[in-house]
Amino acid sequence: MTSPEIHARIARLLSRATIEVYSKNAPQTLAEYFPRGRDVYVSYLPGDDFHKRIEIAGALRAAGYNPVLHAPARQMLSAAMLEDFIGGAAGAAKVERVLLIAGDSSRARGPYSTAMELIESGVFQKHGVRRVDVAGHPEGNAGLSEDRLMRILFEKRDAIRAAGMEMGVMTQFSFDPRPIEHWLQAAHAAGLGAPVRIGLAGPANPATLLKFALRCGIGNSVSAVQNHIGTIGRLLRDTGPEGVVRGLGAALASPAGACVESFHFFPFGGLAKTSAWIRAAMAEAERAA
Repeated sequence: MTSPEIHARIARLLSRATIEVYSKNAPQTLAEYFPRGRDVYVSYLPGDDFHKRIEIAGALRAAGYNPVLHAPARQMLSAAMLEDFIGGAAGAAKVERVLLIAGDSSRARGPYSTAMELIESGVFQKHGVRRVDVAGHPEGNAGLSEDRLMRILFEKRDAIRAAGMEMGVMTQFSFDPRPIEHWLQAAHAAGLGAPVRIGLAGPANPATLLKFALRCGIGNSVSAVQNHIGTIGRLLRDTGPEGVVRGLGAALASPAGACVESFHFFPFGGLAKTSAWIRAAMAEAERAA
């Protein structure tokens, strides 16, 4: 594709951007930037009260957004807790979509250690969940090989579809477009056939970005994260992930990138700052198209 066509593709993906929130007052900020009907993800950190997550989902639904719950396997203390969490969210906030993750904890606090175990629980289809997102890891995860990670992703896809639900993929954020491009090519070549949302780190100071990179296992080690310091510095000077978005341009316009339905932002520097960056970047891409 030509450069204007690539810019148009980026503008479309930014126009569909999703974001995640943590607090109940998030809809007040979202209303300044995001139209009603947009998917908004509700994060779930270790130690969180799942009832509060349901309250936030309810506030988003009342404000006209589609809440998408994070469901961390290792934070579920029991099968009853998982049932109450998903059932409560479906009832109080009409949640029909979830993002399954293992969770930040190294050890399970209850009977579930993996996203696959949550899929196999039967809880989601029981409560009317229609689409299940799972994580994609362009920079690897937990010491698993690239081939093994891709096989696990396919196993999740098959299990979700066998349960009568749709699957999507949310990639972990990266400070380098090259692993994302490689992952898209590998998924396309393997025939994944599922919509993908590309994770991006919203603008934040270097210390904050490094903290979340380490927590999320970007690069799988401290030394690998430290190798990104130069990239993070450029990212900060540009006030957002411009370099990653620009670097992905050609890949997004290729057959391998056709599966990408939107960007997804982790607002590490705050919801307002990230939302403003999305709006400005979309306007710039539209002017260049």
